[in-house]
Amino acid sequence: MCSGFSFFVINRVQRKVLKVILVIMVVPMLIASLVSAAWIANRMSVSIEHWIREAAQVNQNWLESLQASAVTFVDLYEEIVDNCTEMKLNRTLISDKMTNIAGKLGLNLIQIYDMQGRLRYSSQPVTMELPPAAGKSMAVVRARHDETELLAAVRLEPFPRQETACFQLVVGTLFDKSALLRLNRMSGLRTRIFYPEMGTFTKAFSTDRPALKLRLPAEAFADLMNRQEYYSEHAEDGRFWGLYTPVVDGNGKVEAVIFTGLEHRGENLLLDRVTLTLTITLMGTLLALITGLLLSRVLVRPVAYLRDAVMQVAAQDFRATVPIHSDDEIGDLARTFNAMALSLKEARDEQLRTFQHDKITALGELSMALAHEIRNPIGVIRTASGLLETTTDPERQRLLRSMIRDETQTMDRLLQDFQQLARYRQPEFALIDPLQPLEKALRVVLAGRDNITLTRVVPAEQLWVRADADLLHQVWVNLLNNALEAMGEQAGEIKVEVRLEGGKVEIYLQDSGPGLALEQIPRLFEPFYTTKPQGSGLGLTIASELVQANGGWLSLAPDIGPGTCFVMRLPKADEVL
Repeated sequence: MCSGFSFFVINRVQRKVLKVILVIMVVPMLIASLVSAAWIANRMSVSIEHWIREAAQVNQNWLESLQASAVTFVDLYEEIVDNCTEMKLNRTLISDKMTNIAGKLGLNLIQIYDMQGRLRYSSQPVTMELPPAAGKSMAVVRARHDETELLAAVRLEPFPRQETACFQLVVGTLFDKSALLRLNRMSGLRTRIFYPEMGTFTKAFSTDRPALKLRLPAEAFADLMNRQEYYSEHAEDGRFWGLYTPVVDGNGKVEAVIFTGLEHRGENLLLDRVTLTLTITLMGTLLALITGLLLSRVLVRPVAYLRDAVMQVAAQDFRATVPIHSDDEIGDLARTFNAMALSLKEARDEQLRTFQHDKITALGELSMALAHEIRNPIGVIRTASGLLETTTDPERQRLLRSMIRDETQTMDRLLQDFQQLARYRQPEFALIDPLQPLEKALRVVLAGRDNITLTRVVPAEQLWVRADADLLHQVWVNLLNNALEAMGEQAGEIKVEVRLEGGKVEIYLQDSGPGLALEQIPRLFEPFYTTKPQGSGLGLTIASELVQANGGWLSLAPDIGPGTCFVMRLPKADEVL
């Protein structure tokens, strides 16, 4: 029994810890709760108003889109029927084609009245409670369809519009209570529409009898009639945060009022700053008590076990385990850590197996590539050797021997490239001028090429890098040979530019050749990819590997200008000779 209640027994050390925790946490918590309660209440109020205004704008846009569709329909109708005589002689005032167009525009109500107010055509058996009024461009009125109470948002247009009117078009959309429910679901807010009736506004689809009227303070009603929105945190008898938006016709008259609101329910408790302050303070006090109790318990040993195990895992020893002495959160943490260490060990083993498999796969692909590259020269040599044994023509024999010699040299170059790619040379790092290997390569490659113009753009500051000069020289020789092959026998220009960017020495080598096609760029450094008839496709791959061995990287510099431009980036050395 005593052991079961040991957690609730507070000794003197625990009481001291609790007092310190209460003083340290509760007093600042009380101050913070006052500030945060005011801030939260204000932010929540602003966020709710912003949410409501956005939803109200969606509703307003919905009505405006209906009006725009109605205008489009009237314009189309006026292009088809342009005078009163044609309409009076035409028994079918609205063709099936125009009815289909109206449906695609989202319009489901078309009516035509003569100037005496008599209904001449209606796309639906609809009776509007209020007759169309002359001079209005838009109206929201009550309507009935098959004993169903509806609301109609319509546009009233005299026809024709450019001369004396003889008819009036009523084009719009009928919607019922389900349409409002869909708006509610889309925005997550409550939407109501108030239509004009007897000098005020009445709630549409109201089940109350008499129907509910728009109840607003006099100044708020005046704002609506002046085409201004009205927002209240206590709208609709204090049950909503809500925004009243006037719907205005083309003449500036308010034809309806749309209400968009969020019901208070229990949220007003959060806006009660006193309640929120007391809640935060109480939670802070409770948190301080719980923290004091937890800190007063003996937690050092399990934490030490966990620390030692984490250090073992950090040292790549995944055999580490944490002893489990309890069935609480610390025990769960220990079990989770043990499972994690086991998973890491299994993942490491799987990674090693995958790495071994990838190596074997890469070796197989390399072997296949080598076999593919060697097969063609061997075939040529075999064919030439057979023909050499059967021919006695000296000239033909000389040609066949030349073919054998050329293909043998091709195989030798290919094997040298493979050898260089496979043999990893450890760089011998030294503090060097990054231009030294490039200048050496320029002297070797451009010897005897008087038709090449060389341009240098070098900063005045002396730059140093730590690299292997011989390996970089090999890279530059490879790139320069590629540049000369690209420019051909014609004269050209090679430009060398050195920059210092972000602690990196950047050396640009640009030729004036034809450049690279867009589809060649992604595969530029891919092994065995070449556009040369006699190339092995390993030159740029080897160059990239050599630069990476020196701690840098080689890449194509796009959008530099005509030709092709490569850039070698190496870390700048801080030492100075």
